[in-house]
Amino acid sequence: MKHIILGAGHKIIGIAASYVQAVHDLQANKVHLVVTDIMLEGTETGIDLAKYINEHLHIPFIYQSSVSDPEVINEALKTGPLAYLVKPVNKMVLLNAIATVNT
Repeated sequence: MKHIILGAGHKIIGIAASYVQAVHDLQANKVHLVVTDIMLEGTETGIDLAKYINEHLHIPFIYQSSVSDPEVINEALKTGPLAYLVKPVNKMVLLNAIATVNT
């Protein structure tokens, strides 16, 4: 996914494996979009990260995940993502989702 985003001319300010690392990166940098997995290292999830983003940053985010549990997906969708992309992520689907941020 990194090569798709960079190849399209976008910048990546950080790649965080955990909620704590992601929050740190988000506090230290100005970002226009977050792409997160549902499953992160540690006890917090990408859904927890989305709730943090909604409460503190008010920026769009995209989930990309292999999670197929309907309850988890419904919980994720309640957070208002720009998109929920299923792994493996299709290049054009990802780029189209990113493009909606600039429209």
